[in-house]
Amino acid sequence: MSPAAALRTALAVEALKLRRSVVARIATVLLVVLVPLASVGAVALARSPRAAGPTAAKLAAYATGDLATTHLMVCAQVLSVAALAAAGFFVAWSFGRELESGTAGAMFGLAVPRGTIALAKCLVTLAWIAACVVLTVAVTLAASAVVTMSSGEPFDGAWAHVGTALAAGLLGGGLALPFAWLATVTRSQLGTVGGLVGVVALTQIVVLLGGGSWFPYAAPSLWTGMGGADAAAAIGLPNLLVAAAVAPLAVAAVVRAWRHLTNV
Repeated sequence: MSPAAALRTALAVEALKLRRSVVARIATVLLVVLVPLASVGAVALARSPRAAGPTAAKLAAYATGDLATTHLMVCAQVLSVAALAAAGFFVAWSFGRELESGTAGAMFGLAVPRGTIALAKCLVTLAWIAACVVLTVAVTLAASAVVTMSSGEPFDGAWAHVGTALAAGLLGGGLALPFAWLATVTRSQLGTVGGLVGVVALTQIVVLLGGGSWFPYAAPSLWTGMGGADAAAAIGLPNLLVAAAVAPLAVAAVVRAWRHLTNV
């Protein structure tokens, strides 16, 4: 079997697994439904007269400004974290399940190389999370249009932040691929999820210590304004390129690890 044919076969199989995955279905629904609801709901709550005390303080950044623009700004902030979480849980399932259950031993008898299977898993994951991000932003745009126009405000400002929301979501999804490597070396879905939770906690510590701009897991969120205007201004193209470089490096590491898998 040629390398191209092997990759096509592996992609078809992994795409079928994705369509039948309960984890992927739940993650897709949560992204496409909850992120738009959170984006519109947070702004509505921030501008409600009932917002007071700690709630008003936390949502103060959303209380003023163009309504549609603020919806997309919140969407970008939420997506930068939600896409990482969704893709992280999926790669824990996709890579960890077969290794944890022992069924990966059957792969040693396949005509498709194990490295090609790992590459297909990564590509299918990236395609799925990219589709989820695009659909989530589209739903947020539609919900924002309904709310904005019903309130009599212009909708023009939303388009300026569509690119930011898409980029933040794609960067967040790409940052989940190192956990595919973690699932491979630990052969544990639960261990991979634990690593994801640990990285999220570490990110908070790094940001508090002032090193978030060069930390890949913090830069996309800070860029969207989650840490405030000053933190967002400190994020430039080099910082985002560092975050973007994580995905291809992780793919290379995962493919190499799968090529060296042992049937034990």
